Amino acid sequence: MRWLIISDAHGNYDALRRVLDSERYDEVIFLGDAVDYGPQPAETLDLLREVGSILLKGNHDAAAAHGISCMCREELRPLSEYTRANVTLKILSKEDLKFLARLPDKAEPLLGELRTYAVHASPRDRLYGYVMPDMSDEELEEQMHELGLAGPRKLDHELVLLGHTHRAMVRELNSKIVNPGSVGQPRDGDPRASYALLEDGRLELRRISYDVEGVISKLRGLRLEKWAEDQLVHILRNGSIEA
Repeated sequence: MRWLIISDAHGNYDALRRVLDSERYDEVIFLGDAVDYGPQPAETLDLLREVGSILLKGNHDAAAAHGISCMCREELRPLSEYTRANVTLKILSKEDLKFLARLPDKAEPLLGELRTYAVHASPRDRLYGYVMPDMSDEELEEQMHELGLAGPRKLDHELVLLGHTHRAMVRELNSKIVNPGSVGQPRDGDPRASYALLEDGRLELRRISYDVEGVISKLRGLRLEKWAEDQLVHILRNGSIEA
């Protein structure tokens, strides 16, 4: 069995389509954030529904579906709120929003022989927590406790899958902790779509180029305010929010 693991598509249909068309896989695991920022939230969501065997809710999905804050980084919050109001919520249907609302915020599948815990952000905070690549082992250990009504539960899974940071990562700490990066909005300095493949217990992070300028053309066709368009174009071309 060959699993394609993706996260943070953010309305970038072209990047998602490029990955799906370029890889051989049996099942797709999507770790959340289908919408916001990108020009094609409906097409992206339709494609994920078509191919995904496990689809999780991300913080942006929750914000669109429930009318709440995405609680993203302060420097990105105005852009998030603007694209949600002027792209995502103008394009998605009521049924699309109901679908996003019904998505689970975690899954615990058996991937081959690997007991796996999958979540958008962090076991400790499923929608909003950040597990960064440069965290110390002590900080990482703290994030690997799931909070519940009975208090924190230490994970005993062989594999932990998470997204949210838009930065690819593999760490070993009792479990193998994997972030496939962002398929639609990388922010680690590499604008290529980022994803992971798992087969026979072996995991590989991969990158692939796609038609960034085509996505930018679609964004410009939406006639967004210049500040928002400029910021979105910069992120897509540079794979970074930094100037």
